[in-house]
Amino acid sequence: MEQIRTEQDIGRRDLFENPTAAFRPSAYWFWHSIPAEDVCHAQLADFKQKGIGTILIQARLAMSRDDYLSPPFLDAYRVAAGIAGKLGLKLGIYDDYNWISGHAGGRTVVDRDDLRERHLFWSSSGEARGEISGIHPPFTRTMGPDIVAWQYEGSIVEWCQWTVEAALLHPSVGIDSLDQVVDVTARTFVVESDRTSCSYLFEGVPDGGQVLTVFVSARSRTSRLINYLLPEAAERFIEVGLDPLIEALGDLVPDPVGFVFYDQPAAGFYKWSQISGDLGNSLLYAPTLPDAVSRGTGETFARALLALVGDVGPETLRLRAQFYAAYSALMNEAFSGTLRRWAEGRGIVLTGHEILPHVSSWSLNGGFTSIDPRVALAVDFFGIDAYRHETAVDSNNFVAQLAPKLGDSVARSNGRSRCVVETYASAERTPVRAAGQWELTLETMRAQAIRLHCLGSRQFLWHGVYQTDGRDDDPTPFSNPRFDFGPGINFEPWWSYHDLFAEETARISAFIEGATPRTPVAILYPLHTAFAEGPRHSHATHIGAWCKGLLAEGCDFMFVSEADLATATIENGHLRASGLIFDAVVLPSVTVLETTKTLQTLAVFKAAGGAVWSSGDSLSAVCDGITREAVEVSMHIERMPGDGDVGALLRSLRSTGPDVACHSVDKPWQWIGYETDGWWRIVLFNDGSTERVSEISFGDGFECEVWSATTGTVNEVFAFEHLTVVLGPQDVRCLRLRQVPETVAREGHLSDQPVVDDGRAVPLVDDWSFAPGPDADFVPISVETGWEMQGFADFSGTGIYRLTLEIGDEADWVLELPAVDTVVTVRLDDRQIGRRGWRPYNFALGRLTPGVHSLELHVANTAANRYYKNTPYLGDSLDKSGLAAAPKLIPLTN
Repeated sequence: MEQIRTEQDIGRRDLFENPTAAFRPSAYWFWHSIPAEDVCHAQLADFKQKGIGTILIQARLAMSRDDYLSPPFLDAYRVAAGIAGKLGLKLGIYDDYNWISGHAGGRTVVDRDDLRERHLFWSSSGEARGEISGIHPPFTRTMGPDIVAWQYEGSIVEWCQWTVEAALLHPSVGIDSLDQVVDVTARTFVVESDRTSCSYLFEGVPDGGQVLTVFVSARSRTSRLINYLLPEAAERFIEVGLDPLIEALGDLVPDPVGFVFYDQPAAGFYKWSQISGDLGNSLLYAPTLPDAVSRGTGETFARALLALVGDVGPETLRLRAQFYAAYSALMNEAFSGTLRRWAEGRGIVLTGHEILPHVSSWSLNGGFTSIDPRVALAVDFFGIDAYRHETAVDSNNFVAQLAPKLGDSVARSNGRSRCVVETYASAERTPVRAAGQWELTLETMRAQAIRLHCLGSRQFLWHGVYQTDGRDDDPTPFSNPRFDFGPGINFEPWWSYHDLFAEETARISAFIEGATPRTPVAILYPLHTAFAEGPRHSHATHIGAWCKGLLAEGCDFMFVSEADLATATIENGHLRASGLIFDAVVLPSVTVLETTKTLQTLAVFKAAGGAVWSSGDSLSAVCDGITREAVEVSMHIERMPGDGDVGALLRSLRSTGPDVACHSVDKPWQWIGYETDGWWRIVLFNDGSTERVSEISFGDGFECEVWSATTGTVNEVFAFEHLTVVLGPQDVRCLRLRQVPETVAREGHLSDQPVVDDGRAVPLVDDWSFAPGPDADFVPISVETGWEMQGFADFSGTGIYRLTLEIGDEADWVLELPAVDTVVTVRLDDRQIGRRGWRPYNFALGRLTPGVHSLELHVANTAANRYYKNTPYLGDSLDKSGLAAAPKLIPLTN
């Protein structure tokens, strides 16, 4: 991954004018078969032309697993990497087949059954005999038979090597202490087993009121997924999955191939007929786990296990937190640690992302709600990131969400900043999520990318660009590339406009890079609460409420870990941690802390004038504390915090830097950061459909520069006492300002909207003709409704609207297109005027003389109506296409 510029470099304007690959959009390049050299060259050149800076080759399910990592595959990979380098593209190694890092398309476990995933299952009853049966992976099965066939040999879930790892007798209700728990592991045995179940027997009889809980491990016979607790599994993955790629690439590493990217390393999230208790899925098991747990908890492995599924008295929360901490650390070191050491030995950067249960949500577990993330690398995000060289996260669909903010937070905690944000689309109008969103518009994608940059993203990573667009009349997800979490944006009719998006968003990212974010509020990431309480506890939703409440007030924030607080410095009521300055710390329904050092830091911070706010549940346990201790807070909110609560709290904080106010209900997105020399940077973005206005003030006055993300130019403007920034729909502004010592008395006004004479507007309603493509015949058409309603229902492409118009008055004219679906190029008298990929669709035509003129509008829609035809994925109506309101000619006001 390209090294980020130094602070001195960032201060220069050239990085903004010509952003490097680190800031440009990147994309997975989905291979559905082994591509020929001419295909590689044509597609890579196309990606480069459209503004993409980095490509990651990803073999998808449509490619045969036999082809993956075969000699022809490796040859094509090297050819593609060489072409990318010559074109000036950067290349990253996506480290596995389809996704789920570690299995190498199944090669990791070939002739190494010992590396297949092994899990712990449990059963509780009042009988001496019991069973484990009905084991199934619902998380996998919901994605369909092709996914099951990829992950399981023969599409069958089978098990072997059933072993009793722990058995305990305990009261059926009301365990007051662990002294009431009797370890009977030595007297409990597996007595029968087959490939799907086992029976066990305790050599005794549970007394009345007693329950026998038995934990049985079993190794999968058929899963291609690995046991992430075993470092030898990661080593084998490297040997058969990564080293062949590195060796094939040769001197193309580390440039242009500079990094390896892992994706969601996780074993199966299994359920079974006898599952009960607090833990929602099976745990991975390895021989090293019992000792790690005993060291981490100070308790026997068996009794610590019992605490995971039921209440064992006052020690329950502590034992759960420390068990999962030990489990997660063991897994993290075995897999992530092994990969990092290999990457450093190869001179290549390690990045990638784990499973993020919050994907598409602000709630910590609001995305993948069906799993218990504690069984995977999916809770300790700060610890996971410590093994990466660069931070990456996952995001889903086109709404603001937690992932980039948490990604930026863990990066800063580990001495870096910002992150790569992978974004994928899943269907919202059909239960088949892999059908994707071929209805995606460039405006929607751009808006999401800008939101992500404001939330902590450095690079927007799209999932993905496609080698092929799949097959007609086949709605099968995954095996038909068309329905593999589309769209493959290079097959969208609007693809030729992607460079506009790429240049602008890269400049916004480069602009943000030059400053440190102003973050008055720190939210404590409640790791040990998440471990102890599980994903359904209120800490998850309280995190979401605080995030949304702070953003609604225009207040930026960052997450900090307990370790960050332990090393923080406190001065004049400010807490300095992760390279940032905080005025307040939030405890979102925190019930369990790792260490009393956290309490001590918070107490010192509060005594120094800092604010400590909490909500929801109160502290119940401190893992290294002898007695229960309370947190002294400035304010506690019993319920879920609302916008009114957050606003009132923020008003109690001291204000630093420029003040940016918006008095409408819907506020623009904003990012505010400071440089080391007194300059500040502000990004404002209106992602709505109506005008929004921001008011900026800074002391007695300030000077301001306007950095245009569209053109890369920087305009120095006058000093102001107050600046009004008018943002039309989808407008973005990058402003750089600093306070001036002298008082100024100038009111400023910034707007991109042309000053027009609406009273002389000429609606262009009639006499339009239309051709569905450059080679089609022209026919009459209405411009007041889309072409999908006028006989072109399944046409996805560029339609051409043509009009002969007569200008009566010589003037400087503006063409306004009120409704376009979705992108448009305007040509007047065979001369291209301009092209737009998002609102506002306004074009300055220049000074037109009286007479007859020829106007052409080349409008491209999305691929949805074409690709969803004859499938169950289209939804209730066709997607809008073309013009949906009459264009208007409006003269500029003199």
